[in-house]
Amino acid sequence: MDIIAMRYAESLFDLAKDEKTIETYQKDITKIQEVFDSEEIVKFFSHVALQDEIKVDVLKKSFEGQVSLYVYNFLLLLIKKRRIKYIREICQQFQSLCNDYFGIKVGKVVSAYPLDDKQLQKIEHAIGIKEGKKVKLRVVIDERLIGGIKVEIDNHVYDDSLSYKLESLKQELLRR
Repeated sequence: MDIIAMRYAESLFDLAKDEKTIETYQKDITKIQEVFDSEEIVKFFSHVALQDEIKVDVLKKSFEGQVSLYVYNFLLLLIKKRRIKYIREICQQFQSLCNDYFGIKVGKVVSAYPLDDKQLQKIEHAIGIKEGKKVKLRVVIDERLIGGIKVEIDNHVYDDSLSYKLESLKQELLRR
């Protein structure tokens, strides 16, 4: 993680703690992440030949009134300081700081098929019990699993996929 992004994220997080608005800022940062998920948008706001006034105008139309005032001003600061190119890393680091603060572990669940919200919540709950913390998982589709799921959190892998079970069976049969 870039040190610049980390410093900006920590500064915003410290402000959120001081203002007792961590959850609000986290929701705002999620909105910002959705917008800046596009590489073209990051390039637009990072373009050195484009005047800051134009960037601010676009930012104003996109975020003013949609996010809290401090978060909006934070975005303006990133444009002024020419640090907006780090926005994705800043957002990721901020979310990580929030998750640490709230005791949430983040990972991914790999499935051969899409999971609905109820299935995802059930998996998060079960893994949360094993991990001893609240768990947030993002879904990744991998048809090579054939069936079942594989959950990855930190350095732990919980593999309940059909492909893993078949491979285990194959290894056991080869040992005999």
